[in-house]
Amino acid sequence: MVGLHAKPTEGSPIISQLLFGETAAILQKKNKIWAKVLTTFDNVEAWVDLRQMSPLTEDQFKKYSTRFSVALEVCQVLMNNDVSFPVLIASSLPEYDGMVFKSASGKYVYNGQAAEFSDVHFSAEIMEKLARRFINAPYVAGGRSVFGLDKVGLVQLVYKCAGYKLPRFLHELVTYPFEIIHFVETAQAGDIAFFVNKNEEIDHIGIVLSEGRVLHVVEKARIDKLDHEGIFHKESKKYSHKLRYIGRIASRES
Repeated sequence: MVGLHAKPTEGSPIISQLLFGETAAILQKKNKIWAKVLTTFDNVEAWVDLRQMSPLTEDQFKKYSTRFSVALEVCQVLMNNDVSFPVLIASSLPEYDGMVFKSASGKYVYNGQAAEFSDVHFSAEIMEKLARRFINAPYVAGGRSVFGLDKVGLVQLVYKCAGYKLPRFLHELVTYPFEIIHFVETAQAGDIAFFVNKNEEIDHIGIVLSEGRVLHVVEKARIDKLDHEGIFHKESKKYSHKLRYIGRIASRES
């Protein structure tokens, strides 16, 4: 994972992250270490430490940005002769042929589950199975991996596994053209629930699961009860978030 920083300094807050195989275009260089980039997958503009990045030719950048599979294993070790390292769920595998994929440093073997990003449109049942792979992932501000994520990071990564590009930040998701589902009873696994604070402003989201439950991130990615009022937290015996509406990507197959 590569941290995407708000400013070109080591102690600057991380606003998002790049997973293995994801690409970004350099917009500006500050010195030999820092560069402002624009991420290809979700259009996040931020600063990165160039020592954590691998340069690509123009042809590689085009190929790796448009033709890739998505890793579906929570964590899988990649192999390249004597070199190995772990790759997390939702990482990108450029030009993956079912066994081998290409990177700037060579070819690697990936033996886990993966799906061609442009081809997958999973059922509600598979969407739930994907979402559940993130259960207990700890909350990390700006985090975007199973080892630490925020509320939007959870939703975005689950949908990346299912073949969809969703925005990285909540204010962008609010304006996304979802089909609005007004009743919990008609929601299905994989739909996205939006919640409001005391000022009726949307400030929280989660992924709907079957049997009236929702997966969302508080101190960690956890499952709670969902009904027409919102999220009911069993331990505290009270509602923690008020439901505004549920969104569904209209083209997703049920």
